[in-house]
Amino acid sequence: MGEFAVRLRRKALTDVSRIRTWYGKIDPTLEDRFVKSLNNGLDRIQAHPLSYQVLYRNTRRVLLDKFPFSVYYPIQDTTVIVLAVIHHKRNPELAQRISE
Repeated sequence: MGEFAVRLRRKALTDVSRIRTWYGKIDPTLEDRFVKSLNNGLDRIQAHPLSYQVLYRNTRRVLLDKFPFSVYYPIQDTTVIVLAVIHHKRNPELAQRISE
């Protein structure tokens, strides 16, 4: 099986923008490290999208390295649709609402 395409929905792009801004205000190097962690997570999803547990319906989750965020995504054909990037302390039922 080849690599899958990864597409971020507008909500996910907004999440990433807000997280980057927050970390950038604390320390620009922290923002850079977050972006690297996110890109690493997206690369792992792209290479092995079926490796991660289904949490709700067909929505899966990958945890980011060294940051308290998860990327939530379903798979449609050969495309991974990133729905959201959510902090671990947020209500886990939020993933259910996102995937509906």
